[in-house]
Amino acid sequence: MVCTHPTWPSNDDATPLIIYLEKLILRNNSITHLSADVFASLPSLRHLDLSANSLLSLPNEVFAKLRNLKTLIVASNDVQLGPECFSGLYQLHTLSLADNRLSFLPPSVLKPLSGLKNLDLSANKLLSMPASVLATLAGLHQLKLGQNLLSSLDAGMFHAQKDLRSLDVSENLIGDIEDGAFYGLDRLETLNLTNNQLVRLPGNTWSLPSLTCLDLSSNLFVSLETASFDGLPALQYLNISHSRNLKTIQMASFVQLSSLHWLSLAHSALNHIHPSAFNPIPPISFLDVSHNELRNLAPGLLQWQNVAHLRLAHNDWQCTCDLRAANLRPTDDARCSAPDNLQGAHLAELKSCSVLGGLLIPFLLVLFILLLAIVILGLACKRPSKGSSSSSSSRNRAFYNDQLIAALNSHKEYSFDCHSPYTMSSEDSRDSAYESPTSALMPRRPPPTCPPPPRLLTLPRAGPCHVAPPMVPALLRNNDAYLMPKSSQQVPITRL
Repeated sequence: MVCTHPTWPSNDDATPLIIYLEKLILRNNSITHLSADVFASLPSLRHLDLSANSLLSLPNEVFAKLRNLKTLIVASNDVQLGPECFSGLYQLHTLSLADNRLSFLPPSVLKPLSGLKNLDLSANKLLSMPASVLATLAGLHQLKLGQNLLSSLDAGMFHAQKDLRSLDVSENLIGDIEDGAFYGLDRLETLNLTNNQLVRLPGNTWSLPSLTCLDLSSNLFVSLETASFDGLPALQYLNISHSRNLKTIQMASFVQLSSLHWLSLAHSALNHIHPSAFNPIPPISFLDVSHNELRNLAPGLLQWQNVAHLRLAHNDWQCTCDLRAANLRPTDDARCSAPDNLQGAHLAELKSCSVLGGLLIPFLLVLFILLLAIVILGLACKRPSKGSSSSSSSRNRAFYNDQLIAALNSHKEYSFDCHSPYTMSSEDSRDSAYESPTSALMPRRPPPTCPPPPRLLTLPRAGPCHVAPPMVPALLRNNDAYLMPKSSQQVPITRL
């Protein structure tokens, strides 16, 4: 079907009524072509819908006569754009070119649209969006670039859109956000980055002081690093759900999110949230961490009494005293997985552990350590000092040896010999001697009696905690020490 200049009905004075038409909907027809002057007689038209047709192109200046047009919808066609197809649309506020398989935009195609507020380029095949294409759209409030093939957001990409309030780049192939990609977007309030290929968020990614809503769901995050959301002081809604690779949230990941009220981390692979992930703790009233692999939540992670909507179901909750101390009150069917005596219990019905029960194990551990220290100290006090004991023993042994030798040598007839077992020498004849204590010969006179050993003295302390026992003279305990008279005659005596 070809749409050409129609024959419009007229009133009694031959003035076509069509000149007063403000809204024209030609949606869902089979229009394939528009002639250049098809809308020339519609100066009052404000809304034109050409969606869901089969248009292949838009001729240059096809809308040039529509000076009052505010909304133009050309979605769901197969249209390719001429460089001047939007000439004359100075009053246009809303333009939709969604779902047209567009892979390229002429650099100057949007130049006449200086008053444009809303631009929809979603569901096309755009590989990039040069800053030059958007350079003249300084008053743009809403930009939709979702469902394209964008692989990155380049630095300065939106530098001309100082008044932009909403940006949608969802369902692309974005794996990198360059530093300065959001430079100048001081009024941006909503940012949709869902279903991309983001793996990490460097701390300098954001500089969006007015952003209140951020959707990062369905990305490839493995971990949320420290200061991942720095530069978002006004953020209230944050969605990171359906991040199937997300396992950990590190310390201070949610830094300076003092306005955050709504947070979803559901349907991910979370197994750890650092106790200091929030710094400072935001006034969260809605938290969804359901369908993860969490076992515990730190009592000081959030102000749990302020979380009115808490979703914790489908996790591996270990209902220990630490978890119960948080006094969680989930609003869904969250249940304990362990210990065995609480398996299947509702988290909302758990009571906090008693103070005694919570302190019993630490108390017993401290008591055991103290007792062990006392035992070790006692053993150390009883053990003599090695150096002191050895020194004292040597001095005492030398002292008693000298005393014994002096006493033995005081007898004229005997001398001390350490090398003649069971023998004694005397000046008497050989007849008065015997060779061993078992011999039949008896001495004519008994051997002299050895003088008593000197009295053992009490030794000084061998160590700080121990008194060394008296030392026995070595000669009195030496099996090889004997008395020998000065005479050449050997007279046996009993061993000392």
